[in-house]
Amino acid sequence: MLRFVVIVFVVGFYVLLSLLLFPFHLLSRRKLGGKIFKNCSSVCLKTCGVRCTTEGLENITPDETYVVVANHQSIADIPIIGANLPINMRVLAKKELFAIPVFGQAMWLYDFVAIDRKNRRSAVKSLEIAEKKMRYCSYLLFPEGTRSRDGHVGKFKSGALTLTEHGCKILPVAIIGADKILKAGEFYIQSGHIHVKVFPSTTIGENETRQELAERLHELISSYVESANS
Repeated sequence: MLRFVVIVFVVGFYVLLSLLLFPFHLLSRRKLGGKIFKNCSSVCLKTCGVRCTTEGLENITPDETYVVVANHQSIADIPIIGANLPINMRVLAKKELFAIPVFGQAMWLYDFVAIDRKNRRSAVKSLEIAEKKMRYCSYLLFPEGTRSRDGHVGKFKSGALTLTEHGCKILPVAIIGADKILKAGEFYIQSGHIHVKVFPSTTIGENETRQELAERLHELISSYVESANS
């Protein structure tokens, strides 16, 4: 319970800090937001005793923007990737988070994009907004759409990959162990070790459909996760 209270305090502190520093975020060409997100994520993980090993950082060019595609094991996946990838990143997040007072406003100001998964037209519009913002930041998305209940990688939904249709770089990422430190439906983060694998970036093929891309990315990430857990 104490860890949860500390995490709430840490996140609240960074939210207020981000609001105070917003003018400097604009002056930094919207790069300061990525640094705040990364720092907040790192502090939260260290506070909970979570250690991360990241493999494949040589596959990232820090000044590039990517659609980061990852498997989804836990709410902790977001700070895990935020803390360990050296890019100016935001998240495609469910719209309910934007309804949280102050927190939601900070997310909106710092280019996090709300996704309404129950409204296809609204979701497509949100992806179009994110595509325009990719001039200066990367976006993290979870094509499974929901957290895995058993650690296995669920089917990737092709709709989430609309953002990849115009040739932007895709950065596949596998997360192993997040389901052990924070189980679905729980809020208490346990200490532990997480492994993050960053694969070489790719793009959608010239004649490749979104469904084919979803299957290709799923095979890449799930085969790595399954082999690591076997």
